[in-house]
Amino acid sequence: MQQVAAKAFSQYQSELLAFIGRKVSHKEDAQDILSAVFVKLLQQSDAPDSPIAWLYQVTKNTIIDYYRTRRPNDELPQDLVAESKEESAFSEMSVCMKPMVMALDEKYRDVLLLSDIEAMKQKVVAERLNLSLSAVKSRVLRGRELLAASLVSCCAPVLNAKGKVDDFLSPKNRCGKC
Repeated sequence: MQQVAAKAFSQYQSELLAFIGRKVSHKEDAQDILSAVFVKLLQQSDAPDSPIAWLYQVTKNTIIDYYRTRRPNDELPQDLVAESKEESAFSEMSVCMKPMVMALDEKYRDVLLLSDIEAMKQKVVAERLNLSLSAVKSRVLRGRELLAASLVSCCAPVLNAKGKVDDFLSPKNRCGKC
């Protein structure tokens, strides 16, 4: 794992430092954050499926921690504040999502639970369920469509200017699942 971590870190180090530099005004603090991200990467027992996505997520979280602890009087950059609000909306919505997923037909529910919730590759899901890869892909797509329709009918998503979900409007007892 340490070789994979070192390779991923060296490959994306300058890119991550530039990303951090846009969020943090002091160069020394940016270097400290980058070092903290590398330490977190080294502490991972398993290699992440997508190292770059993992690195950026951990970097973003480390920047947020930096503003929370080291500089309590500084304000978070607006894009990080927006992402935090987005994450909050999604964590609240996750309470509603589980009953919606469980209400799907078994053939859609099983593939969604394995591929999206347990983050299994679709090829592994196909092998586990004795299905063809195209059947799994089709069921995942259809299951997501059904889940999205259920979500929209229950809790109307509020989109921001970029078309991303910022919040959900959930009228009381509209669907009975939330």
